[in-house]
Amino acid sequence: MMGNEVSNIDSGILKAESNWRSLASAAVLIIISPILAELLMGVVHLTNIWLLLPEMGVYGFAALIIRETARRCDRGWGTILLLGLAYAIAEECIILQTSLTPQFFPPAHAGNFGWAYGVQWIYLVALVWYESVYAIVLPIYLTEMLFPSRRNEQWIDQRGFNISVVVFVLSSIGVWWLWTHVGLLKFGESTYQVPFSHIGIAVVVIALIVAGTLFLGQGSKSERKGKRKAWAPWIIGIMAFVHGLIWFVLIALAYVPADKIPGANPVVPIVAGLVWVLAGLLIFRSLSHKQGWQDRHRLAVIFGLSLAGMIGGILVVIKASPVDRIGKLVFDVTAIVLFVYVGHQLKKRMKAISKEAAAD
Repeated sequence: MMGNEVSNIDSGILKAESNWRSLASAAVLIIISPILAELLMGVVHLTNIWLLLPEMGVYGFAALIIRETARRCDRGWGTILLLGLAYAIAEECIILQTSLTPQFFPPAHAGNFGWAYGVQWIYLVALVWYESVYAIVLPIYLTEMLFPSRRNEQWIDQRGFNISVVVFVLSSIGVWWLWTHVGLLKFGESTYQVPFSHIGIAVVVIALIVAGTLFLGQGSKSERKGKRKAWAPWIIGIMAFVHGLIWFVLIALAYVPADKIPGANPVVPIVAGLVWVLAGLLIFRSLSHKQGWQDRHRLAVIFGLSLAGMIGGILVVIKASPVDRIGKLVFDVTAIVLFVYVGHQLKKRMKAISKEAAAD
């Protein structure tokens, strides 16, 4: 009798500890998402760092919802990326509507390179990829690396999932109001109204992506490893850095006046960007399926892309106040130090695992 009671107590303690670790994983993901997507790029400055809080409600909870949906459906990273693309379209065309707002890209309308039919196409393509990767894929990738024992588990129950959806929706409404009534005014007054048809099309595209991903996609997330050995993590990091840095060229093109590049066709950089993304995905898929691919390689990808974001973000803060420029430098250096620390811990973890395997 006494033994059963002790066993039940121990079981209860272990379950409570497991629940807290799962909640900790979810909390870290919610916090990391806007940091990787907005803070390190420089969109969020030291003087407006409070914006991270509402962005956690949007970016962070979107990442959590997508991650939990993929795990519940026993899906892999393809599903996470596709749902991330759907979220990014919602961010650009429904929540903030930046890709549909001409005063965000002076000179507006015909004077802006890439603006046509009420859409800044270069910016839309660039940001949909950026937000799906930096706000969704990388934060999930990093958080699961920090909590390896929870990598394949659900972090929240159905009640927590429902609450997350509510928080995301309310935060999205709040961020939309804050941007349209406060943030956008910094770019000048305008009577322009985003056409409802554009928002409707975005809703349809999002619905098609989500439905196609969840209901028409294949199930298992299992992956087969190739026979060749994985490349060194530092090589992977450099490749990720170069890939990410070139992508910021496309983002910068959205702010170029059309008269600065007469005769240029915006379709060319858009197609080139899409080809660049496809090439990056194919290369990453090939590399990640090699023997010996581990968390140090994953961290190298995250660090390389994040470093590209830090450098690309210099263009964002170049006209900011000295306080904000210094703040970005401090945030970037802190992030680099933390990445190095995590890399060191991963190296120790792998050595410990190797010793245990050798002992067995």
